[in-house]
Amino acid sequence: MSYLTHLKRNKQHYSSRWIVKYINNDTNNLIREVKLIFNPEEYRKSLRSRTLNTQDGLIKILENDKARRNKTMGKIQA
Repeated sequence: MSYLTHLKRNKQHYSSRWIVKYINNDTNNLIREVKLIFNPEEYRKSLRSRTLNTQDGLIKILENDKARRNKTMGKIQA
């Protein structure tokens, strides 16, 4: 089961937030890593804070990433 499927099936706590890390040298903005932040309020106060995503926002980001990966793999196979 993929992480996207897991998020769609199971509701997380309403205060759960995630950050998304992207591949640095990629023009397609593909996702490298997703992390769950346990203390979002403390994280927002830090100097290195990134955009915190809700569960619904993360699902949309992962679906878009999946479509970009499929499109990229289609070009490579053709």
